[in-house]
Amino acid sequence: MDEGAVLGNEVVLWEGYAAWSQFIWLYLIVGIMMLRVALLVRSALSGWSGWLVGAITLLGTATALRRWGRYVVTNRRIVLRNGWTGHDIQSIPYQEIQEVSIRQGLLSDLMGIGTVVIRARQDDAVIQFRGVFDPGEVKRRIQAALVRRSD
Repeated sequence: MDEGAVLGNEVVLWEGYAAWSQFIWLYLIVGIMMLRVALLVRSALSGWSGWLVGAITLLGTATALRRWGRYVVTNRRIVLRNGWTGHDIQSIPYQEIQEVSIRQGLLSDLMGIGTVVIRARQDDAVIQFRGVFDPGEVKRRIQAALVRRSD
């Protein structure tokens, strides 16, 4: 879905998924597993096929995890949506938002990703957009939508 797309009677202002770099540790493990496969094949030793299946399974899991959570900012609310089924997992209407913040560790900062945290006022609801690329821009877009909504 693109910016400006209509979602029911809402306009999508931004949407995204976790960045590929959010799962870099899984890719490193897959790389190590593939190195093991190459060494076993080169040495003509058995067991390489199990390592290959494991590496492919882990890579598929990383891809599935990345697409599981779809993050959507509309003109009315913030939504965490299941990327596979399209069903809303959680949403917070703009009038209920208390705070928008960013959590970022050193490694995440170096990779340009972070977690945008949206907190509700009353029911302690929290939506986290984990591993988004350029979290500062996502936060600015949400804050701009909040300002437009309050006008």
